[in-house]
Amino acid sequence: MGKRRMYTTLINEKWSVKMQKQSLIFLPLLLATQLSFAGSYTDTATVTSVDKVYRDHTIREPYQDCYIKEFYQGNGDGSATNEIIGGIFGGLIGNQFGKGSGKDAATIAGTLLGASLAHDDELAQAKTGRVVSKEVCETKYRTSSNKRLSHYRVEYEYDGRTFTYTTKNRPYADTVKVRVEVSPK
Repeated sequence: MGKRRMYTTLINEKWSVKMQKQSLIFLPLLLATQLSFAGSYTDTATVTSVDKVYRDHTIREPYQDCYIKEFYQGNGDGSATNEIIGGIFGGLIGNQFGKGSGKDAATIAGTLLGASLAHDDELAQAKTGRVVSKEVCETKYRTSSNKRLSHYRVEYEYDGRTFTYTTKNRPYADTVKVRVEVSPK
């Protein structure tokens, strides 16, 4: 019985190896047949409508808006130079009076008085100014808006179903070519 069992095992192993070899051959063939059912082809669909789609187009155009503006111009120069110089001279004159700590107080008083007098003089000159005309230009923008054709929305029917797509080129034919893809689930 040992020989018979060994012979049966040997036959089973040979049969198993043979089946593995056959499955290696048949499996790619099985896959190839499945893949042959998957694919794509080109067909024709009927155009049912073509609609123009517009978008708003805005243009901003710059331009110069120039006009004459009148404003008051005083005779003063508007800087602090006069007050500084007045303070220095006032301080020098104030320093000539007094002795000890009184001399310091006189210098400070002279500085403040000189700056104040120079400032008052500049204000008086500013009141005696004149009206000046000057051309002023401002950049402004004119805005215009219009509708422009953006693209076409094409509706077509294929195999009893309706589909749409957009394109920049208007189709003039009553049919369009479509790609149909087929694949197993």
